[in-house]
Amino acid sequence: MANYRPRTMTVVSTDADSGTAFTQVISTSAWKMFLLKGTALTPSGHAMASGAVQVWESTRPTTSAADHTTFTDAAGRYGVTCRAKTQLRVKFLGK
Repeated sequence: MANYRPRTMTVVSTDADSGTAFTQVISTSAWKMFLLKGTALTPSGHAMASGAVQVWESTRPTTSAADHTTFTDAAGRYGVTCRAKTQLRVKFLGK
């Protein structure tokens, strides 16, 4: 098996809150899956403890159930495995 070193992508809060889609190229040639992880913050900058993270493997608006759902820990951290080379729509839901 070839060595694999994950690439990191950072999304600043102004981009995440803007509602505008943006593109980032992430190469995963040796793998078909990747780990989407991060820290969910409230609009005031506090960790979103016990929040929900929903991921759709499409950017099209939809009313269907999310492809992946996970929850944040007390520090707002989350992680979910998604298919590589697929556009994602991510939504964070808090109390």
